[in-house]
Amino acid sequence: MPLRRLLKGFNDFRLGYFAEHQDLFERLSRDGQAPKILLVGCADARVDPGIVTQTRPGELFTVRNVAALVPPAQYPPDMRHHGTSAAIEFAVRALGVEHVVVLGHALCGGIRSLVDGKESVYADYDYLASWTAIAQGVRDRVVAELPGRPADEIARAVEQASVLNSVTNLMSFRWLAERVEAGTLVLHAWWFNMTEGSLYAFDPAQGRFSQVRGVELVPAMQAGSPLSAVRPERLVETLAGKPPAF
Repeated sequence: MPLRRLLKGFNDFRLGYFAEHQDLFERLSRDGQAPKILLVGCADARVDPGIVTQTRPGELFTVRNVAALVPPAQYPPDMRHHGTSAAIEFAVRALGVEHVVVLGHALCGGIRSLVDGKESVYADYDYLASWTAIAQGVRDRVVAELPGRPADEIARAVEQASVLNSVTNLMSFRWLAERVEAGTLVLHAWWFNMTEGSLYAFDPAQGRFSQVRGVELVPAMQAGSPLSAVRPERLVETLAGKPPAF
């Protein structure tokens, strides 16, 4: 049974990793968490941020949802349920993270359902369409400006444009934008191609996602960066004139 796999895994963790790193867990229990990075990732079971980045407990504050979406800030806050926004606020205001990474990925089912719209096999689901509508604008722009491209190329372009849309939505949270402008917070737009095991990061100077090689990269947004440099339409304009870099 699948549940037995989890229980066996926990037992292996307790006897192995936990026993080997007990000092780490004692420190985390005593001192609390102090991660420097918030990662907004997809709930997709194939893309585990901790495994992909090989981080240890306490190093990465993670919020996962369908398609790694960040909704725009809502002011004044209402009484609805804002799980992703609450996690972002806690990471930025309470934990004082220094980096926020939005990590999209190839073959994202949530984005594909958005691309397919009423033709999606998930079209009659109760909540999926209203959630992925966060990226409806970029989906429509990609479809309109990349006519004739194969469906897989369209989907991947929307995946990447959606990551940029989430970065621009991050800047709508005033307390987050203040920290970016002050130089204490940096934003990153990443896209993971699971079929080839490659990571791509958005380069605002080039207006496109480029494969990451090594351990240095240019942030998508930092102090002094114009918001226009990471707007999704800039990526779409770049893709419209060139073959996709994926």
